Amino acid sequence: MAADKDRIILLDALRGLGVLGILLCNAPGFAFPMELSDSVRAWPFGTGPGTMSVWLVTQWLFQRKFVTLFSMLFGISMFLVGGEKGPEGRGGVLYRRLGWLLVFGIIHGFAIWWGDVLLSYALAGFAVAQARSWPARRLLSWGIGLWAAFALVTLLALATPADVAADAVQEAARGAAAIAAYRGDFLSSLAINARERLENLPFEPIIFLLTTGLMMIGLGAYKKGVFTGAVSSRTYGVLIAVGLAALALVGWPYFAFALNGMQERDLRLAEVLQMVTAPLTTLAYVGLMALAARSAGFWKKIPAVLAPVGQMAFTNYIAQSLVMTAIFYGGRGLGLFARLDRPALALIVVAIWIAQVLWSRWWLERFSMGPLEWVWRRLYRGPTQLGRG
Repeated sequence: MAADKDRIILLDALRGLGVLGILLCNAPGFAFPMELSDSVRAWPFGTGPGTMSVWLVTQWLFQRKFVTLFSMLFGISMFLVGGEKGPEGRGGVLYRRLGWLLVFGIIHGFAIWWGDVLLSYALAGFAVAQARSWPARRLLSWGIGLWAAFALVTLLALATPADVAADAVQEAARGAAAIAAYRGDFLSSLAINARERLENLPFEPIIFLLTTGLMMIGLGAYKKGVFTGAVSSRTYGVLIAVGLAALALVGWPYFAFALNGMQERDLRLAEVLQMVTAPLTTLAYVGLMALAARSAGFWKKIPAVLAPVGQMAFTNYIAQSLVMTAIFYGGRGLGLFARLDRPALALIVVAIWIAQVLWSRWWLERFSMGPLEWVWRRLYRGPTQLGRG
């Protein structure tokens, strides 16, 4: 695993895992208005076994883990891309890269899907770029501190008493109005999407805090060798054991909520533990992928399959938004907004996973990078060859 080629495959495989995992978490946000996508009690299809099973698996194994992974990996890119000298001096290429990502994020969030993360990554990236030369220990210290501050803010917010019944009624009422708008024509769905994006912007300072912290943790862990396969199997074993223990801890209140009458205290405890432990579980997933890349036979094929998806992560992320909004938004395609329950959403996600695995491999056999990666690179670096050879 010391070879550069193996290390690049590991990073790309982790990006692929991240972008595919994020889709399952985002699926309700594409298919339902913001007020309903994260709700259990106000969910229009009720709380039957199939619905709750998909919700439970998503919340327990996927939620927060894969956006955390993607944030850590973007922090690593601050180091891998930021060494060139541009017209503005050292780091000019990196700042142009982030500037164009900010533009992509604004377009994606307002014109395609309100749940955009690119804007957040660009803003946090400008901060992390100032720290890219820090040693691993300092990056980890600052990253963990920022993440802890975010966790404290989240804890205080979730500890605030809430009128659950009143909130569910209000969510359902606002959701019904939003559903009508999303099912309308193209301009109607565009307008309501832009409104929901605007409603999310006040949360950007908190997201900035979290994302900056996670990027620093990712870059610090990279410099320690965790993301390159350079650390020992024993170290990965420790990360896996700690992360799986955290996963079990989070699972306890989630299962209690689902199986014991949906008590609000169980859900709030689960959400707090999920936020606090997400980086630990994410690093366990990193450890499992690294050990798979080191192994022989079947397990080694997993990172090999995921690597092309990760090499085209930007293209695949935007493609997911285009496909999902074409399926659900009015005036863009099938217009199935708020018509499918969680199990059907999960099946669509799996179909997109398969399609992106196959399409990414097909594309990269013919071209050196994904189409949006090529456009982005041309914008921040200048003429770039797309074809091979």
